[in-house]
Amino acid sequence: AVVSTQSGHYGRGPVTAACNMMLDEMKKSGDELKAVAVAAGLFYNGTAGTKQCFDIYDEFIECADITGCGTGPEAVAWDWQCCTEFQLATPSNNVTDMFPPLTWNTDVVDKYCKAKYGVTPDPVKASLSYWSADFTSASNIIFSNGLLDPWHAGGVLEDVNPTVKAVIVKEGAHHLDMRGSDPADPPSVIAARKTEVALIKKWLNSQKEKTSLDF
Repeated sequence: AVVSTQSGHYGRGPVTAACNMMLDEMKKSGDELKAVAVAAGLFYNGTAGTKQCFDIYDEFIECADITGCGTGPEAVAWDWQCCTEFQLATPSNNVTDMFPPLTWNTDVVDKYCKAKYGVTPDPVKASLSYWSADFTSASNIIFSNGLLDPWHAGGVLEDVNPTVKAVIVKEGAHHLDMRGSDPADPPSVIAARKTEVALIKKWLNSQKEKTSLDF
């Protein structure tokens, strides 16, 4: 999932790039493990890195998200959001999952967030603010999901009502449609952005008309 992030030095299409690197390695060595290592290298090494070994414990930057927040202002924003609006306290054990054992519970997250920002996550805020799993009475929401993003399996993939819309980005990974345009953007993300802009304009104009009628 880490190489799905559409940012940093991974290029505009990191999932495609990682898959191509894996296929090239398979042609050369036929070793599946080496192919996976090459794909991981796209994240840790970029496209022209020289590191031969990746120490995930040394590389990990502590934050409120067990999967990591990355670097830069976007990472700080996500870290803050995880400390205030969401509660991501799922541990890993390397028995029922593929990740190294790591104790991660509400106490650990609360302690980190309190020390870093002076706040603690609210376990019910997100559900109360965003209607939990029932969006039928909500309005003017776009749920966009890239099908190359593993997180899309937990997303809203069908329209809920006329103004709670699902936008599927067939060739998109994690939040690609929310980033600036690029000549290398796949057709599906270009189409998704046009759809999103059209919906937002429609909703804004509708609100303007309603406001003018109220006066």
